[in-house]
This record gives sequence, C-alpha cells and structure tokens, in this order.
Amino acid sequence: MNGTPENLLVAAIQMNAGPDRERNHATALRLMTEAADSGARLVALPENFSYIGDHPVAKLANAEDPENSPSLDLIRSTAVKKNISIVGGSIPLRTADPAKVTNTTFVIDQSGIPIARYDKIHLFDANLGGAKSFRESEYVRPGALPVCVNIRGWEMGLSICYDLRFPEHYRILAAEGATVFLVPSAFTVETGRAHWEILLRARAIENLCYVVAPAQWGRHTAARESYGRTTVVSPWGEIIAELHDGEGIVLCELDQSLLSGARAKLPGIRTATFRGDRNIITQKRDDK
Repeated sequence: MNGTPENLLVAAIQMNAGPDRERNHATALRLMTEAADSGARLVALPENFSYIGDHPVAKLANAEDPENSPSLDLIRSTAVKKNISIVGGSIPLRTADPAKVTNTTFVIDQSGIPIARYDKIHLFDANLGGAKSFRESEYVRPGALPVCVNIRGWEMGLSICYDLRFPEHYRILAAEGATVFLVPSAFTVETGRAHWEILLRARAIENLCYVVAPAQWGRHTAARESYGRTTVVSPWGEIIAELHDGEGIVLCELDQSLLSGARAKLPGIRTATFRGDRNIITQKRDDK
C-alpha cells in the first residue's frame, strides 16, 4: 500500500434479483444512485445482480459477451455519472465453451474504466437434501487466480460467495496486501442461517481485515431463495453494519485508525509465515 489511505465510505447493496434483467438493472441503478447520493465513494453490488434463474440452460442463455455486456455498461456509466467506484457483484459471461460461463466480478473506477476482473474460483457444488442440489461446476468455468486491487487507496481482495469457505483464499489476498475483503454473495437460506455470520467474522479475525459482503435476499423464483444479511465486519471481527431483510443499502466507513489499532493489538498478520502457492486454492474436482 502506498502511504496511508484516507477513510472511505462504502455502500454494500442488498437486492432481490430474478430472471428479468431489465428489472434487475433498474433496481441496481436505483440503489447505486441512493448510495452515491448518501456519500458513498465505493459501492458494492451482490453476486448475480444482473440475473438469477432456476435452470443452468437459462443462465447460459442470459450470459453476456465480455466485449458487449449491458450489465458492465450499466455499472461503467453509473460510476462516471456519480463519480464513484463500483464493485460489480457478479455477471455471467460467455466463454469459448458454449456450455460454460464465468461468474465474474469487475471493479470499475470513477472514470468508468475496469481496473480489475475476478472470476469465481470455488464453485458451489452442494447437496442440501431434497430438491436443494446445486452443481455450479456443470455450467460455470472456474477462475484460476485470486485478485487484489487498489480502490481509492485501499488494497482490496476480491472473492465471490462460496469462496468464503476457503480460508487459504483470503490468506493469500492478505499476504498480497489486502486490508479489505469484498464478498458479493447469494447464500442459500439454509447455509446462511448456519454459517454466514460465522464465516464472515472468521475471515476478518484471521486476517485482521475489513469484510464487506453485499448479498442477495428473498425469493427469486419458485425454487430459489437467498438469505440476505448484507454485512460489514471490522478487522476485530465485530459486525459494524448490516441489513437483515429487504432491498436496500448498508453504509459504513472504512477507518484506517481502526484497522491500524486492530493490527497493533494482534500483530500476527505481519509475522505469519504462510505465503502460499496461489494455485493451492484451485478447487479439485472431476471434470466428467
């Protein structure tokens, strides 16, 4: 990090996206505008802000071209108009394989330029019982490497949803200088109730970093529902802002003195010997 960053007001957005991209865009624009008008200089959208549906085939059909993405155009134009930086939740992007998309976060600076791209590495393959089975790996191509980016003077590590369960991902980001973790998510209700808060706080405590976690909330389709609970956690592991239910924004100031104070109390992050092979976090799975 070059010098000491100034305090930064961030806004984490909670949405209830669905299969209608135009409706999702309208909601995202309204909430980003509200956040900017409230003074936020960094606005973070949740995972899948542009589209949530039931079936992988529909997601493939709604994937966007990386060179011609309406969702990316929306966040770029909003960044310029409102003079804000935006973490673009995630967007399904086409790949060379017509049967696979990426689950991608773009970071946009206030001039509308993409300054980072992160493709979700850890894909949500889970069987929660009954009809609640998820196989994200069947239609999503995983990313390869973690990504850090400097946003308005703060080093921030990128992640998406299920990445949260892999502490090595965040240790690598911290070793590369991150002091803030961004976790746009769409946790299921069942896993959210059991693990969401615990995991967010654990990642903050382990690395003495802020965690900013914008989330999807509510029922998206007849078969899909998200937990919500958009949350910001301090480097000491305390929840300092949250929104339980409904669409809206969570505002919180990233305070350099609070970060420095936490790291002075527990200097372990400076002395940790783990540096890691960045490829260690690549999820192992059968590609059948």
